[in-house]
Amino acid sequence: MISRKRHSPIFRIVFLLSILLILTACETSPEIGPEPLAGFFEKVTALVTTTVRGQLRDNPPKQTLFAAQLPSFEKTATMNQLMDELKGIDPFKNLGYLIEMDIMFELQKPEHHYERSNFNSSEVQRQLVSAILAGMKKALSQLQGGKDGK
Repeated sequence: MISRKRHSPIFRIVFLLSILLILTACETSPEIGPEPLAGFFEKVTALVTTTVRGQLRDNPPKQTLFAAQLPSFEKTATMNQLMDELKGIDPFKNLGYLIEMDIMFELQKPEHHYERSNFNSSEVQRQLVSAILAGMKKALSQLQGGKDGK
């Protein structure tokens, strides 16, 4: 016959507290990866992707024309040059204004003080143009059935 030993309630409480203490001591931290929208330029890329995709959706001829213009856009050095070029193409005039609004929206956030203060610097302009172009390319890729959007 199996004997059953009864443990006192104090023993049970001490036992449970010990287990709880051991579990809390064995702290596990989840893997922390890079945030997809960590900074200003990543957020600009995401906003531009969404805006361009929305403007070109269900319009393959406009998508084709936009893709043909990308090499010309890549030659620009500043956001203003890029937006002027975009606005100079009649079917994309509104898109230029929408992208500008996206950038100004993001720029107004307090966490983007550096970008706002140094907006006209060649470093910020180079990265900004790069972020805009990345968003444009990602949108086109997504519209044309690209899985990763790159």
